[in-house]
Amino acid sequence: DNGSLSWIRNVVEGRKERERLLVDDDDFIINVDTKWRSHPPLLTTPREEWRGHPSTADLYCLGITKRDGLSCIRDLRRAHVPMLSAMERAGLDAIRETYGVDEDQIRVYVHYHPQFYHFHVHFTRLENESGCSVERGHLVSDVVQNLEMDDEYYAKRTITYKLPRGAPLLCLIGGSS
Repeated sequence: DNGSLSWIRNVVEGRKERERLLVDDDDFIINVDTKWRSHPPLLTTPREEWRGHPSTADLYCLGITKRDGLSCIRDLRRAHVPMLSAMERAGLDAIRETYGVDEDQIRVYVHYHPQFYHFHVHFTRLENESGCSVERGHLVSDVVQNLEMDDEYYAKRTITYKLPRGAPLLCLIGGSS
């Protein structure tokens, strides 16, 4: 939508994708991510059939903050730790209850740079390597610990990340195309 985040507001406020909702908290929601393509049909498969379904090998859920003004990891401060911790716990609990997947099989992380600039957290199976490379994925448990040590950790930290060939930013800084 030409950079518009109105679609995310529609999801967070329950006007869109209600069938994907796993958790609705005052500060965040947890949804089945649209990238989880092997998930049983959301509208026609009863939720009790989701538990232990073979598609859990591809598990991909997304926690999205309801708070305005949080676009990415750089906006986080120590005051956000309770929300981050609650989102992580709620997501892990919902995944265990809904899908029967234990938390020691789940990776909980954020991207920098994110795909869209409204703060969100990814929940994936450990076997799912998509999007969690060391240059992009930051474990929420590490984020919490870093913010507890330094309120402005991510505001002032240099964060290394990989730019794909042909990325506009790479071209602007004189990288190869």
